[in-house]
Amino acid sequence: MITLDHELELTLSLIESGCLATTLENKTSFIFKGDQRLIDSLKDTEKIRFDLECIKRKEFPSVVIHFDLLSKARLLYRFEYFFGIESSEEIKLLKNLKEQDHFDIYFLDSKIEFSKRVSITTEEKEKIGTVLEEALS
Repeated sequence: MITLDHELELTLSLIESGCLATTLENKTSFIFKGDQRLIDSLKDTEKIRFDLECIKRKEFPSVVIHFDLLSKARLLYRFEYFFGIESSEEIKLLKNLKEQDHFDIYFLDSKIEFSKRVSITTEEKEKIGTVLEEALS
C-alpha cells in the first residue's frame, strides 16, 4: 500500500471527513476520509463517475470535481473537492490530472483501508482541459 508523508498525515488528522487532492506516486490522487462505517460501506463501490465545473466567484474562484460512487446495493455516495485556482499547486494537480490515463482514490478512516482506480477517457481529459482553461481565463 501507499505511504503518506508526514505533512499529508498531519493535514488528514485535522479533517474529520471529506476529500483531499494530492500527488501520490507522481500522479494526482484523491483521498476520501470518513468514519469506519462510511469507509466500510464504500468497499463495494461498483462504479465511480466524476465531473468538473468552473466556479467563478471573487471570494473563491475554483474548479470543483464531483464524484458519484455507486455501490452494488445501488446506494449513491457523493464527494466533492474544490481546486483553488489561485494556488499554483492546485493548478498543477489539475494539469497533471488532464494528462493521466487514470487516478486513484484512497479510502481511509485512521489508516488507508483500500483504493479504487478510475480510468480517464479522452473525452474526460478534454473536459478537464476545457474547464481548466475557463477557470484560468
